[in-house]
Amino acid sequence: MSIPTTQGIGNTSWTQGEDNESILEIRIPDIVPTNARPRDLSVEIKDSAVLCISHAGKRLIQWRLHAAVSNEVEWRVDNSVVVIDLEKKVPTVWSCLLDLPMSDDDPLLTPLDEINRMFTQYFRTLPPVTVSKSDTVPTEGEVSEKTPEETQESEEKKEGEDDIEKLLQEAANEIIEKNEDETDTYSAFVKAELENYKREEEEVKAKKAELEAQANNSSDPAAAQLAKDQIKILEKILSLHNECRELRSRPTSLDNFLRCTKLDLQKARVNIGEVSESESEEYKNDEEKSLSATDLMKHGLNFIENKDVKNGLHYLRLAAIHHQHEQSIMILHSIYSQLDSPRGASLLLDRALDDKNPSAIANQKMGELYDKGERHFLPMFPAALYFLQRAAKLGSVSAMLSLAQLWLRGCTESTLASEEEIELQKDLSKYHAWLGKAIDRGCGSAYFVKGCMHIKGEHGTEKSYEKAKFYLDAASTSQPELSKRAHQIPLMLEQLRKDEEKAAPTTAPVVNRNQASTIVKNDDVMQVTPSVARLNMLSKTAPSEAAAGPIRRTKKSFGGSSNRKVFWERTCVMGAAMYGIYALAFPLRVMILPLFYSILGTIVEAIPWLANPSADVSMF
Repeated sequence: MSIPTTQGIGNTSWTQGEDNESILEIRIPDIVPTNARPRDLSVEIKDSAVLCISHAGKRLIQWRLHAAVSNEVEWRVDNSVVVIDLEKKVPTVWSCLLDLPMSDDDPLLTPLDEINRMFTQYFRTLPPVTVSKSDTVPTEGEVSEKTPEETQESEEKKEGEDDIEKLLQEAANEIIEKNEDETDTYSAFVKAELENYKREEEEVKAKKAELEAQANNSSDPAAAQLAKDQIKILEKILSLHNECRELRSRPTSLDNFLRCTKLDLQKARVNIGEVSESESEEYKNDEEKSLSATDLMKHGLNFIENKDVKNGLHYLRLAAIHHQHEQSIMILHSIYSQLDSPRGASLLLDRALDDKNPSAIANQKMGELYDKGERHFLPMFPAALYFLQRAAKLGSVSAMLSLAQLWLRGCTESTLASEEEIELQKDLSKYHAWLGKAIDRGCGSAYFVKGCMHIKGEHGTEKSYEKAKFYLDAASTSQPELSKRAHQIPLMLEQLRKDEEKAAPTTAPVVNRNQASTIVKNDDVMQVTPSVARLNMLSKTAPSEAAAGPIRRTKKSFGGSSNRKVFWERTCVMGAAMYGIYALAFPLRVMILPLFYSILGTIVEAIPWLANPSADVSMF
């Protein structure tokens, strides 16, 4: 059986509950073959997360859902729409419906060559170490000293080009004036970085000389040994400093940038006494080895909750280092960041760069750090782009939304780029494309952003009540908490509807009255069209029950499955309760029965014709 390629959910709509609710409903239109009977369809869940719909041995849909669901499926066909009711195994709110990775050759992804070109713009190369001691600031593109032969050749050319330079000076001044601010900004950044390298080297050497004097003092052996240990740490720091400085003088690229970042993190770790190249944590006993990553994380959180931070960090580090557990790494990064320790950043970067077992969460977090600019991570547009793309390729809709915002801004949240550079970097087409990628996966937040754009007519979209309502309705069903947080959106939507109704008479002559709107994906979508178009729409979109009868599954034709489930649960509970009361009341019935018969006998004796079997009842 061939498996169809999944590009997105198309016109599918889905509904989920809020926190602690496991109900999930998926409505898939336009997949039932013509004249097909519902009983010929097959709907099943495989591997707890793969939704498969087949007909007559042909696979119609095979989707990998966002998370695991129960294998029990309730479904029905309602007006050519397959309605599927599922139950989540973990009652958490899903960010999207599908877990759909991107292909490596997707044209929307920025290639590595372009990212390397961006690094040459945003992360300028420093001069070689031999030149770094001078106070001069290199101009753009200058990376090394000129040789004597180059100097002589340039002097010879200069004699013949003096007149040409004078003629072009006025024209060049205009271009220079435009780039003055940009050059000054990046030159100041390069100068500050050179000064930091110089100051760091001087401080390390001064501290080393001080410790060497203490190490040579034989009057206090313990202090001398401590000084020797600290000297080893300073020597390691100085070695990493020189290695990083040498890398910064090489041509800038993504690989060079990541190596410099790792060296900076390693240098920061050595500064707190951690001399190994990567983080490590040993098991204390066999019991810890037998625990899973989730159990280790739970133990660690319990210790931290009980104020035992040392043991809590131990268990979290075991889960992060030995099991590459994403949640533990994120927790450790948060804790170490509050403690001003580089350990969490080092763990996070190593996890994000792991290609054998890639992590969308770690890459998404790294992209956010490079976008905002945090400690150990400079705000760098190409770096944020690189890590967010890695997360998006794994199917992360959060990364897709972040990429959309990145291309919309044209820069990171804090940047050294000029206004002209930012305008050149902006790309509205990529903004809409990344937003569309998230919508294809059923992301409620993407629906919400798209709906708000149609309300305001922003970023190249048209103002449309119909489209805005469709996307906002999709957002409210797939992400119920969004409608609670945005109280002003319904008012803005209603105002847009009124504005379109007022403008409708003036635009009526140019409206095609024989064609209704093409966006009709929900029965409750209000169409703001002339009356004739609305009547045509009603006649086209409201089929009779008789017409819809052959493709309705009679067994599931009444109510929604979730309502039926609640009804039968209540019925069973009430029946069990009534039977329990009946059984518990048996002794009471035994006690009341003689009294009942005595009362009945008294009534019979009081009425003569009841007590006399031969009484004449003809009068009655």
